[in-house]
Amino acid sequence: MLRHVTSPDGVRIACEVSGEGPPVVFVHGAGSARWSFEPVRPLLEDSFTVIAIDRRGRGDSSDGDDYRVENEFEDVAGVVRDAGEAALLVGHSYGALIAAGAAQLIDGLPRLVLYEAPMGGSLADRATIDGWETLIRDGHRDIMVREFLLHVGGYSEEEIDQLARSPVWERRKAVSPTAPRELRAELAFRLDPAALGTVAAPTLMLLGSESPDWARRSTEAYSQVLPNAEVRILEGYGHGATTSAPELVAAEIERFLGPK
Repeated sequence: MLRHVTSPDGVRIACEVSGEGPPVVFVHGAGSARWSFEPVRPLLEDSFTVIAIDRRGRGDSSDGDDYRVENEFEDVAGVVRDAGEAALLVGHSYGALIAAGAAQLIDGLPRLVLYEAPMGGSLADRATIDGWETLIRDGHRDIMVREFLLHVGGYSEEEIDQLARSPVWERRKAVSPTAPRELRAELAFRLDPAALGTVAAPTLMLLGSESPDWARRSTEAYSQVLPNAEVRILEGYGHGATTSAPELVAAEIERFLGPK
């Protein structure tokens, strides 16, 4: 089922709802959309009502006139409130940065899962972002997506080749124009210890043992600031374990978010 939640600035956020149980809102990363959780979602639908969103500017969501990361915080906070007081929150990559920001706006959030949230200034420099934007403008989205996955996602060339042969590749190319603005926002963003310190929700931080350096540094930074953080290592996997090891990711989420 698809429904929409309207943000304060009028943007309509699409939410794909499936499963039965306590509601869990899933927030995807840069260069993707709600389909990035397709391998994980069926594994959780027996235990949770899964709400996978399209962040603004892609899929079935609308977009605003100007991009500000704070608007995305409001988007996700609004979806969580719409889902009800018991709603839980999961974010991956840039979506985890958004989820952490949204958690600061939600009173009484029960639990939070952050899978490699960037801390700001860590994903790509200005020249690289400008180069990727030029590739998109000149019609070279294949090259842009490949470089993005290699340098930001930490994927191997072999893993990227495999993705390029899958249906997901065209989806990634379709949403690639949204990535530069988010990478610029992440470059300017700085983790706010005082604000994050107000997030009382028990927080699971997932980190791949094979993930890029920025993911390790960022996970450590968040874990030192969040009052109730637990770090779990996904042994043998990296930044894309939602695709390469969905059973492992789903098991960690269910262990942490399930009945206590």
